[in-house]
Amino acid sequence: MLLRDFQTSVINTGEAEIFLRFGGEGPPLLLLHGHPQTHTMWHELAPRLAKIILS
Repeated sequence: MLLRDFQTSVINTGEAEIFLRFGGEGPPLLLLHGHPQTHTMWHELAPRLAKIILS
C-alpha cells in the first residue's frame, strides 16, 4: 500500500472538497501535483521527507 504511514482528511471549502494526506514531524511542507497526476506520485519522496526532523 502506498503512503501507508500517512493519515488522510478532506477539507470542504464550500466550493470544492480537497483531499489531503499528512504525516511526519517538523515544519509543514506542502507537496502539490499537477493534472493528470495524483498524490501517489509522491509515494517514494513523502516517506523520506516525513522522517526528516529539523531542529
